[in-house]
Amino acid sequence: MSRVIILILFLVLICKLPASATAIKKEVVAVRVSEKPIIDGKLNDVVWNNVPVATDFIQFEPENGSSSKYKTEAKFIYTDRAVIIGVMMFDPKPDQILKELSRRDEINNSDFLSIIIDPFNNGLDAFEFILTPAGVQWDAKVGNNGEDSSWDGVWNSAANINENGWSAEIEIPYSALRFPSKDIQEWGVNIMRNIQRDREKCSWNFIDKGEDGFINQGGVLKGIENVKPPVRLSFSPYFSTYFDNASDNSSWDINYRGGMDLKYGINESYTLDMMLIPDFGQIQSDDEVLNLSPFEVKFDEKRQFFTEATELFDRGGVFYSRRIGGRPANMYDVEDNLKENESITENPIESKIINATKISGRNTKGLGIGVLNAMTKKTFATIQDTITGQTRKYKTQPFTNYNMFVFDQSLKNESYVSLFNTNLYTPQTHYIANVSGTEFAFKNAARSYKIEGKGIVSQRYQQAENDEFGHYHELIFEKIKGQFTWSFYHRMISDQYNPNDMGFLHRNNQINNNLNFFYNVYQPKGIILQRRNWIGIQHEARYQPRRFSSFTIRYNSRVVFKDHTAVGIYGNIKPIAHYDFNEPRVDGMKLKKGASVFSGLWLSSDYRKAFAIDLKGDYGKSVNHDHLKVFSMKIQPRYRFNDKFGMDYKIEWERQLGELGHADDIEENGLTTVYIGERNTSYLENRISANYIFNNKSSLSFRARHYWAKAEYKHFFTLKDNGDVKPSDYNENKDINFNSFNIDMVYSWRFAPGSELAVVWKNSIFTDDDKVAHRFINNLKNTFDATQFNSFSIKILYYIDYMSLKRKG
Repeated sequence: MSRVIILILFLVLICKLPASATAIKKEVVAVRVSEKPIIDGKLNDVVWNNVPVATDFIQFEPENGSSSKYKTEAKFIYTDRAVIIGVMMFDPKPDQILKELSRRDEINNSDFLSIIIDPFNNGLDAFEFILTPAGVQWDAKVGNNGEDSSWDGVWNSAANINENGWSAEIEIPYSALRFPSKDIQEWGVNIMRNIQRDREKCSWNFIDKGEDGFINQGGVLKGIENVKPPVRLSFSPYFSTYFDNASDNSSWDINYRGGMDLKYGINESYTLDMMLIPDFGQIQSDDEVLNLSPFEVKFDEKRQFFTEATELFDRGGVFYSRRIGGRPANMYDVEDNLKENESITENPIESKIINATKISGRNTKGLGIGVLNAMTKKTFATIQDTITGQTRKYKTQPFTNYNMFVFDQSLKNESYVSLFNTNLYTPQTHYIANVSGTEFAFKNAARSYKIEGKGIVSQRYQQAENDEFGHYHELIFEKIKGQFTWSFYHRMISDQYNPNDMGFLHRNNQINNNLNFFYNVYQPKGIILQRRNWIGIQHEARYQPRRFSSFTIRYNSRVVFKDHTAVGIYGNIKPIAHYDFNEPRVDGMKLKKGASVFSGLWLSSDYRKAFAIDLKGDYGKSVNHDHLKVFSMKIQPRYRFNDKFGMDYKIEWERQLGELGHADDIEENGLTTVYIGERNTSYLENRISANYIFNNKSSLSFRARHYWAKAEYKHFFTLKDNGDVKPSDYNENKDINFNSFNIDMVYSWRFAPGSELAVVWKNSIFTDDDKVAHRFINNLKNTFDATQFNSFSIKILYYIDYMSLKRKG
């Protein structure tokens, strides 16, 4: 009860703190026109005459708050179907404007123009449209916490370099936006410009780096009246063909796939997205790694349906979309269920999605709603009798339904409160996993302090088994404005909390208390453009039973110089011994590790130059108890041959000597003995990427990655109850030699708005054995002698907009 009283008092306090002088929001008026201009980027149509101008841009970087060194003029007009922005970006040296080509949704070494539109003017989320002088489009849904560039709007644009600089015209159909259904619109808007050769970024309405958020620091667009949100209905049917082959098989498998994505605007606020018979075979390969830890590796989501318009589903951090269509739950059980003379001929590594649907959006009262549902079909492994040739099926994943809903209410001062729930249901096994919670963030009127928090419970129900119930809570108090800021973070996760049926959590059963201090200088001084500094003190304990785990001091500092070289240092200090309760892999056991120090240094050169390089090096060691030493380095050079062709290469190496880690655990007579190995581990990663951009609609990209990791066990110990180890006669071979090799080569042609032809070649090799290779060349040869898998595919996707069809009809 006392905690609740303290929380209420704190909220009352921060809400009563005096507000600082509110920054003036600029206003610009849009003018209705009966005929739209020709979208050629030249701004010479008569409709641009006598239109109010948004000008007097202010620097975001490098001199935050100073007037821009370059004149910029922006104008807004609108029709019944679209809003159109015309911008003249003056430059005394137009021949020096940087305009490197890139693929859509990528910005290389180039100037650009950004239009940020917040149709509900709530300061929380917006649409961003970016155009470069070479005509490359980039768009995203943005929030104050980041950008979702996987969202692809369909809009028209053109750029033109002239004797005064460069100009742009951007036509954004109302179907690409969500805005309230009312007679008089008032949108939040900001315009940003990047002058790459000077590394200056400026905005029409001033964005203070010392202020939290940037959407809330936009201006206001007025004048749009009597426009109605259109019917937002589009279809994106696709057809694809796959040719697959394994190097030990002379024949090629041919597969044909077809399906469709559908988008429908239920009203001006909410949109329905449906994915029918999806195809994810062309997404970039995962970067597989050797995982010796007790925790699952988390991979990035690359499937567009699960990255686009999913910002609401991030609430609470309980949804990890890779669970849907991921690895079948019982995939690894197949080996244990083989009978004599049987072998596995097929064991799918992913379950197949039947369909997925989501509804998301936010209304005029600030209520955001997100609903997602997906289904995966039964997945089977195929087992063959090696004598008779007969086959049988083994079910690795039953039919499963995944569901999530979110209600998120935006409040004043960019605050919010949300409720969310995830639910996984497997009818065949009567298994239900349910996670429910709330998340909130409140800022005071001056936007100088913030309190954030969340409370979550997880429940798992299995027929004829005991139910599991766990809980999680988190509170963060922050000073968020000014050069000096701080935060206090508290988190408690019970030993039974488990959101991992649909979410991702590395480990539960912990209590964390962190105190962080930040000191950032945004104004240039001497040869330094900006400085960022952070130091954090972190204490961790077990939730059940209550036991000390670790105490850590972390630091991070970075400096950007006027020549745009950046350098940083980081590291951590564990001044006393700490305990790892997860590495033993047995409940109630712990592994004691010594005090340690770790530090790193990185350097990044100026990306405006044809040749640029990133460097990083780390060193760490234990100072007592064990003999751990860590060395690592990364070198990443890149070279831009011209505005169409560029390459980058990365080599990353890490070596750990004397690391203590789990080797085995054996149960006898009801007692479990845990064996700990002292091992030397290392990995070497080589990656090369190249892009040739034909024009702003077509490109060819190539990416090859080889990852080699190994672990050699030198000594084995028995783990004692107090966390120490003692010598053991355990002598099993636990050495590992792991290789992952991938090639992804993609030709992409956006032949029409929202439509694409993609031709993809993917090559993959995986090896994993207990014979450690010591020479890189020998290891590479053995890798290429292993079975290689090749996939060649062609996919065509065509965007069909209902309103366009209606107008043509």
